Amino acid sequence: MAKDFSKLAQSILQLVGSEQNIHSLTHCATRLRFVLKNALKADKDTLNQTAGVISVVESGGQFQIVIGNNVPKVYTEIMKIAKIESSNEADVEKPSLLNQVIDFISGSFSPLMGVLVATGLFKGLVSILVLSGVLTPQTGTHTVFNAIGDGFFYFLPIVLAFTAANKLSTNPYLAVAIAAMLLHPTMIASTSDGKAMDFLGFSLLQMNYIYSVMPILIAVFVQSYVLRWFENIFHESIRNFLAPFFTLLVVVPITLLIIGPFGVGLGDTLVAGINWLYESSALLTGLVLGAIWQVMVIFGIHWSITPVILNNLAAGQDIILPIIGGATVLGQTGAVIGVFFKTRQAALKSIAGSASIGGLFGITEPIIYGVNLRFKKPFIFGCIAGAVGGAIIAVGGAKAFTFSFGGLLGFPAIIGEGSNIWAYVLGMLSAFVIGFVLTYLFGYKDPETQEQAVEKTEKFTNVELQKFSLISPLAGEVHKLSTILDPMFASEALGKGVAILPSIGELRSPVKGTVSSVFATKHAINIVSDEGMEILIHIGIDTVRLGGEYFEVFVKENDHIEAGQLLSRFDIEKISAAGYSLMTPIIIANSDDYLDVIASSNSQIRHGEQLIKVVEHNA
Repeated sequence: MAKDFSKLAQSILQLVGSEQNIHSLTHCATRLRFVLKNALKADKDTLNQTAGVISVVESGGQFQIVIGNNVPKVYTEIMKIAKIESSNEADVEKPSLLNQVIDFISGSFSPLMGVLVATGLFKGLVSILVLSGVLTPQTGTHTVFNAIGDGFFYFLPIVLAFTAANKLSTNPYLAVAIAAMLLHPTMIASTSDGKAMDFLGFSLLQMNYIYSVMPILIAVFVQSYVLRWFENIFHESIRNFLAPFFTLLVVVPITLLIIGPFGVGLGDTLVAGINWLYESSALLTGLVLGAIWQVMVIFGIHWSITPVILNNLAAGQDIILPIIGGATVLGQTGAVIGVFFKTRQAALKSIAGSASIGGLFGITEPIIYGVNLRFKKPFIFGCIAGAVGGAIIAVGGAKAFTFSFGGLLGFPAIIGEGSNIWAYVLGMLSAFVIGFVLTYLFGYKDPETQEQAVEKTEKFTNVELQKFSLISPLAGEVHKLSTILDPMFASEALGKGVAILPSIGELRSPVKGTVSSVFATKHAINIVSDEGMEILIHIGIDTVRLGGEYFEVFVKENDHIEAGQLLSRFDIEKISAAGYSLMTPIIIANSDDYLDVIASSNSQIRHGEQLIKVVEHNA
């Protein structure tokens, strides 16, 4: 039965601040890409917990919601119930120039990615059939199949003009007219003799715009301003035809005389730069691209490389795709499979298993945001594996001849003369194995279960306690307050102290004293020690939103407690699966009453070990 995405669409629409807070919406292969008028109105925490949402990322001036392969269906449902139009730019917080460029490029290419990959696979299929002898170039079947694979790329400037114009909220059909002029048969034919053409008294450089990207993107950008100017000066009775007419009259000469040569030159320069780096050191090229590509994906700046790849393909071959589509994808996939085999948590195993399937076919967002980035080390080891695999692919000389996704879907794209398919295989296999082994051995460890905690934890009642000191109420990793994500705790506005990322879901009393309050949501407890220290223990960040779920408290207000006494239990696995950080601040709320608050310098701590020493003014 087909899954109903209407409820998810309604939830997302409400949690981003309703349609009145949306300036624009596009989507790519796995993400909804919102430009919001006010990002603060979006409930990011609740979105991260919403079933069907993998993660939420703010990057490149966009509020991005990672959905996975079902993103087109969710997008369609949102557009059914919401009227989303571009509004006054003054209502929107203006992003930086770099973010605007990245947003423009990504918004122009995002709608095309599925078709780009599909037609690229068709070109790869034709290559395989020809090399295997099943198909010969002289047949009509070859002609049709080749046209299916090549036609979209041949007319890419026209399609890109349409999506770019939609992104800039300018007339898409006028943009198509400009692109069609560049690809008109007479214009293409005029470039064949290599001679300059006279145009309005200028010597027009002959440029071939087939497969080109940068010229039409720049031309549409210019069109958006020119058309708006003419629409403002003509009366509405003649505006619909005179504004486009005069826009063509202005933009076409600018495109042919300035934008075209500049755009082609810019694309060629970028291609030349990449090729120079590759020729200077294929090893360095593979290492760098393999290591940083998935980091670029996280920040959304990977779209800036797409025009370079397409320019390379227009020239015949590309060296970037095999590295980023093979090594970096399989490195992260190997890492997530390492987590899959290492964990005993059913929920995490399910997430890692399903994400790894997408990774084999080039989709890494569910891997990165669902598992690897969440636990940090798997992501780092995946990047290291991608660097090694990328170096092997680059040094071995694997090349792509058509656009494709990565992973197993990349094979058809790299079949051709001068490409080393075995380097591609070895690079992907190496990245996968290294990512898997490093993560399995060093990158992930399940938090201890409650049963294991009971077996390992001593009976801490009657612990001998130094005056004006706190023993650790938790077992886990010790962190400075300044490193946690909550600004109120990180700034020490609520008091000095330390934070612990717990590995055992047990909270014990750090002092002998009295419980002054227990929050109704059970996630936080206030204690006053017998010496007068006011202590706040806040389990997790924003866990108040759980409403007490996954917490069990064993004390109440005004209870007198001993150091080491069990105060509460909490389910680490379920709280983490709900999308919350368990980083727990332990605060001396009246730290201003003391000379200093000194936290343990250990990176790991167990229940009952000394955590904080408070220094009195007269000490």
